[in-house]
Amino acid sequence: MKLTPGRRKMLDFMSGTGGRLVRATFGILLVISGVSMGGWYWLLVPMGLFMIGTGVMNYCPAVLAFPQYKAEKLTDKYPTYKLKK
Repeated sequence: MKLTPGRRKMLDFMSGTGGRLVRATFGILLVISGVSMGGWYWLLVPMGLFMIGTGVMNYCPAVLAFPQYKAEKLTDKYPTYKLKK
């Protein structure tokens, strides 16, 4: 997928503190609704736990679709990451 300015802005948000809170909150809501409604809604619980886990670990799974974004962030964090030999 192409990394457009809009997608970059979304990835910046989701990789930050605000995105962590959104993922964790939505995950908690999915777990609560899955447990309270029962039946087939139990299938929401694993997705909610996944979202809570990614929020706690500060990892945005959407970054997997944009390897160039991940490379940019690694280069910013570790300047020697892309040194030419």
